[in-house]
Amino acid sequence: MSDTVEVIKGIVGGLRRSAGTAQLHARTNLVDEVKLDSLELLQLMLELEDKLAVRIDFEALDFSHLHSITRLAEFLDSMPPLPKAGEA
Repeated sequence: MSDTVEVIKGIVGGLRRSAGTAQLHARTNLVDEVKLDSLELLQLMLELEDKLAVRIDFEALDFSHLHSITRLAEFLDSMPPLPKAGEA
């Protein structure tokens, strides 16, 4: 999970240059503290799918998963991997 936390922090840091990864903690709330808007959240999720090679179940994603980077990492770690090229 610590790798997932670092990936999240890196992407969020890129989305919000003012919220550098040094300021982000595992308990950082992505909505209330970082103040990611809906477009930034969508971009975050798409980049997470790509970098972590997982398929995010957006129906299972709940607003509460954004209350901390750790909660989001736990959710992402439970997602199935993307199929490899040539697999259905």
